[in-house]
Amino acid sequence: MHSIISRNLNLKKQTSLLCFNTIVILSSLLLLLSSPLAKAKPEDSLERHALDLPPLANQNPDITQPSKAPLELQRREFTIGRNQSLSHALSGIDKAPQLTYQISRLENAQHFTRLNIGDTLVLWTDQDNQLHKIDLQKTKTLSHHLTIEDDQMTISTHTRPIEKRISQVSATIDNSIYLAGRGVGLSSNLIMNLTDIFSWEVDYSRELRAGNELKVIYERHYLDNEYIGDGKIIAAELVVGNRQRQVRAIRFEQNGELIGYFDEKGDNLRKAFMRNPINYTRISSRFQTGRYHPVLQEIRDHKGVDYAAPTGTPIYAAGDGTIKFRGWGNGYGNYIIIQHAGRYETVYGHMSRFGKFRQGQTVKQGEVIGYVGMTGLATGPHLHYEFRIDGVHHDPLTVKFPSAEPIPKQHRQAFLDYAALMQSQLERSQPNTTKLAMKFE
Repeated sequence: MHSIISRNLNLKKQTSLLCFNTIVILSSLLLLLSSPLAKAKPEDSLERHALDLPPLANQNPDITQPSKAPLELQRREFTIGRNQSLSHALSGIDKAPQLTYQISRLENAQHFTRLNIGDTLVLWTDQDNQLHKIDLQKTKTLSHHLTIEDDQMTISTHTRPIEKRISQVSATIDNSIYLAGRGVGLSSNLIMNLTDIFSWEVDYSRELRAGNELKVIYERHYLDNEYIGDGKIIAAELVVGNRQRQVRAIRFEQNGELIGYFDEKGDNLRKAFMRNPINYTRISSRFQTGRYHPVLQEIRDHKGVDYAAPTGTPIYAAGDGTIKFRGWGNGYGNYIIIQHAGRYETVYGHMSRFGKFRQGQTVKQGEVIGYVGMTGLATGPHLHYEFRIDGVHHDPLTVKFPSAEPIPKQHRQAFLDYAALMQSQLERSQPNTTKLAMKFE
C-alpha cells in the first residue's frame, strides 16, 4: 500500500513538471511572435556569417605545389649524305633499331624514311639518351615534325603561309632574253619557263633582234615580308623580229590546274610539234635544195635541218606518236621515225644511241628518244631532223604546225574577258621599267 502511494506521488510530480515546461515554451513562443523581429522579413532578420574553416593539409594557399621539372633536351643535327638514311641519323640513340622500325610504321612515315641528300634532321634527346622529337625543315615554308609523348609517336606537317604579290616588268632585249630578264629582276627559273612558253611560236636563233621587247606579269613570293622567289607567269608579251611581230601568252587554269598558255584569241601557244626537238648549240645546215653534201661530195637536196650539239645531248620526241622505225640507215646512221596522227612523220638521224622506247611503242611530246651522235654520213656530232606531211618533206623551221587544243567552249568567253584585262595591263608598261601592278580579280 505504501509503495502504491509513493508511485502515485512520483507520477504527479513528473506530470506537474511537464506541464510547467510546456507553459514556459509556449510563453516564449508568444513573446517571440509579438516582438518586432517576428514581423520583419526573413532576409532582414538573418545574419550571415562566413566561417573560416581550417584548410586541408594539401589546400593551404601559402604552400606552393611542387611542379614537374621540365625536361632538359639535348639538340643534335644530322645531315643526310650519300647512301644514308634515317637509321644513320638515329645511330647512337637508345633503342635506335626499334625506333627506326616504329617510325617506318607510322602514317606519313615517308617524310622521315624517304630522305634526300642534304636533308638536315634535328634530333632532341633527354639525359638518358632517349629520343623525344625530330624536326626536319624541308623548305623555307615546309617542315615535318616527329614527337614522342607517353610512348606515342606522331608525325605532323607545318606549312607557313606565303604572300603572293603580282608584279610587272618590261625590258628591251639587247643581247638575250636571259640578260634582259635578269636586268629587271626575274629569276633564272622564271626566265627558263618564259622561254619554254614562247618556244612554240618563236625561233630565238632566227627572230630575236636587238631592240625587241619583253613584258611579263608574274607572281613574287614573300615570307615574313622577305622575298623568297618567283611564282607562276600570269601573262607575257614578246615582240620579235625586224617587223616587230607580237606574241602574247596568257595563263589558263581549271580547278587550280594549269591547262596551258593561250594567245588573246584563245588559241593554244603549244603546238602539236616542237620546232626544235633539241637544246642545240647552233644550226649547222638548213633545209634547202641543191646543197653540196660534205661527205658524198655531190649536189643533193637537204630535206631537213641539222642541229649541231655535243655528243650525248638528249633528243626529244617532237610530238605525241608511235615509233614507226628504230634502227640503222646507211646515211642516217642510228635513226628513228615517229608516226603522228596518221599524216605526219618526224625523223631523227645520226644518234649515238637510242633511248628506252622501242619500235611500236607510243611516246609523248618532250620524252627522250635518243642522244646526239655522228653515226652514218656525218662529219661531226649533230641531229638531222626531218618533218614530213603525207610523205612530203617540209622545212621544220617554217612549216605551220597544227595547234594543240584551244580553250574549251564552255570557258571561252570567261577567258576572252580575262585576256582583255591582261592585254590592257601589258599595254600600260613601258620598256626599261620595273613596277608593281595592281592585283587582278
